[in-house]
Parts: sequence; structure tokens; C-alpha cells
Amino acid sequence: MRTTRHLCASIGLAVAMSMTSCSGGGDGGTAPDSTVSPAAGPQLGDPIEGLTAAELASFERGREVFSRRFKPSEGLGPFYNATSCASCHSTPVPGGSARLYRNFYICLVYPLGQQVALRDLPSPIVPAFGSGDWGGFLPAHMNANFKLDGSRARMPDPDSAPYEVTIAQRNAIPIFGTGLFEFISDPTITANADPHDLDGDGISGRFNSDNGAIGRFGVKAQVNNIEVFTRAPLQNQMGITSDPFNGSAGTVSSSLAAFQGTTNPNDPTTDGDGIPDPEISHDDLGDLIAFTRFLAPPTPKTFTPAALAGEARFETLGCVACHLPSLESSRGPVNAYTDLLLHDMGDDLADGLNFGTPQWSQFDPITNGHEFRTQPLWGVSMSAPFLHDGRAETLEQAITLHGGEAQTARDAYVALTDAEKAEVIEFLEKL
Repeated sequence: MRTTRHLCASIGLAVAMSMTSCSGGGDGGTAPDSTVSPAAGPQLGDPIEGLTAAELASFERGREVFSRRFKPSEGLGPFYNATSCASCHSTPVPGGSARLYRNFYICLVYPLGQQVALRDLPSPIVPAFGSGDWGGFLPAHMNANFKLDGSRARMPDPDSAPYEVTIAQRNAIPIFGTGLFEFISDPTITANADPHDLDGDGISGRFNSDNGAIGRFGVKAQVNNIEVFTRAPLQNQMGITSDPFNGSAGTVSSSLAAFQGTTNPNDPTTDGDGIPDPEISHDDLGDLIAFTRFLAPPTPKTFTPAALAGEARFETLGCVACHLPSLESSRGPVNAYTDLLLHDMGDDLADGLNFGTPQWSQFDPITNGHEFRTQPLWGVSMSAPFLHDGRAETLEQAITLHGGEAQTARDAYVALTDAEKAEVIEFLEKL
């Protein structure tokens, strides 16, 4: 396992919507006894600034759709994990994350590189509610029958299943500010990729692709645009079918050849629950997309002297090699502390699941079972638990669980004094 000089994937800063950058944590020339207050920005859960009246109205309608609790008579099911988007994205306000009890399961069969979902399921996501035997991989225990409550699905036993089975959990990730990633160009993302580690620093970040388009969204950057990012969980988590809103017209520009990605944006989704498809209207889907696209990022808190020291230490440790403080976009700097690239996080965090088609690398195969997208760090203090499956209850735990390309930075953090560690945590808590 190669080591690196940085820490990669779970913590962040806010984004400015003007053409000038939000300073976030001040600069190295600030006097030790001073504090730096961020510019006033939207409250958490508010839209970004500068929207037209029509965009703002669509955002507000989308907020209502986001919190709508769907019923079986409206298309919920036949398999589902939640009854509304806000069910899994509610903490601390709609658009946020969730505690561990909202974790969901992903299950794929066959070896890495050949993986497919369980038969009769629309996706790798295993529902907690509904009914079916799923091709013999799961017993016919799913008998909630469209009730709005029920019990966790039992998972297939990897030791007794007829094929190789890989199971992983996911914790809901916050979506504050993520719509801004659509305004970051492909060249900006690819410029930071170094799949062959040509500079010899041990960092081989690479982009992921979704139907030939560079990925930006999801734990593995397997989704290119907000439309797919919205439509996929509608069906996979709630069983709500939809027709394309913009389809391929909503794809963020890409010049790559076609790859197999998460889904075809031009395909309608369907199911067999007896409710006519699509189960969400064109207008409601458009408003839901607008809510996610225009949801503002968290505004950073006032930086204390300890946070300013922690900011400098965060850079010295090498964390910014993956958690880039800012990416340029057509709407100004996006200060999200991410490079939107995949990085190997080591054996302990590896989930063994592949999504999308990652950039070729001499070090890594065309699968990403060990890799995750660098998680944006803005608002991290409001998104516990941490990491892709929520296994870390604290930021300290999240840092020390980093491995792979992040091992060197992780070890450097562990070697700090308690006071120095506290400064890093203080910095992260202000983002």
C-alpha cells in the first residue's frame, strides 16, 4: 500500500456565490489574538444568492416536494427505505444528513468488476420495506406490504450464497451546496487528477465517469449531474418512478467516450406497483431538482485563534492535497475542500463495491472498491456521524480511520500533541 503526505475524505468549508471568494478561515498573516468573521451568507437550508424570481419560486416548491411523505397510493414502493427525501436528509434541517438508524445497505453479487444487483431489484440498494424473494438470494421475508413501517431487511449470507456477495452500508450525506459542483468544469476537475502519480507524491487521485461524463456527485463521484443524482434515489430509496426532466441535456459537459455509468438519463423509470408511471410529475421533479441545485452551502463560523492555527496545521499535515480549499467555477470559487476525485482510502475503509468507470491508472484497476470521492468539508460539524458508513462518531475518529493514500497525513496528525490536535478539530468545526 502506497502512502502519501495528506489526509483525504470527510470534512469542509463554505462557498461564495459571488465572483469573489469567501475567505473561510482567514490567512496566515492574521494576528494570533484576532478572530476572523466570515461574510454574512444564507442560513442553513436557504437558497444560494442571486437567483431569479422563477428560480427562487421553483426552489421553494422543491423544498415542499423534498419533505413530502409519499404514500402507496402515490407510488411509494413496491420496495423502499424511506417515504420522503427528508427522511434521510433531515439533520439539522432538510438537505442535511442522518443518524445511523437511517443507514441503508448496498448489495452486489459476482466478483469486483462483474458486479450486478440482486435479481428483481431496480438497483444495488437493498430496501428495508416491501416484499419479494429476489431470485433466491433473500428469503421471502419482506412482508411489510406497503405499510409505512416494518423491520430491517435481512441480508444474504456471503458464506452460503451461490455467488460472491459484497455488502456495505451507507450513511446519508448532506447535500448543502452540492449543486454548485455542476458549475465546475471538467478541465478544472481533470487538471488535479494524477492517476499515475507522475509527481511522485504518493497521491494518485483520478476522476470517475458516468455514461461518459465526469462524475461529481455521490460517495464515489459516480454521478455527473443533479438530475440523475435526484431521480436515482427517488426510485432506489422510495420506489417513486419518473420520466427524464432534461435527460442528456442536463449532463455537465464532457468529451469522453461513452462508458457504462449509473443510469441512462434519457430512460424513464418504471415499476410494477400498480400505480401509473411516472409517479412524480414533470413539474414536481423539476422543482425537486431546483431545490438540490440551488441549496446553499453552509456559511463558516467565526474563526478563533485556535481555528486559524488549525487551518495552517491542516495544510502542513498535507490534508489539502485532496481536500483542495477551493475549485473555480462559472459562479465563482467553490470553497468546498474537495477535489471531486477518487482516492484509495485503504483496506479498512474499502467497501469492495464499484460504481461508474474510473480513470485508468497504472496503480489501480478499472474498479474503485478501495476508493471514495474526497468528501466536501463544509458544514462538517453538523454532519456526524462521519465517513461513508457513519462508523466515526467524532472528527478525531474520522481522521484516524483514514488509510491508503491518506496514511502519512493520518500518522502525522496522530503524532501531534493534544493541543495541536485540538487546533485542527477547532478549524474543522468552524467550516
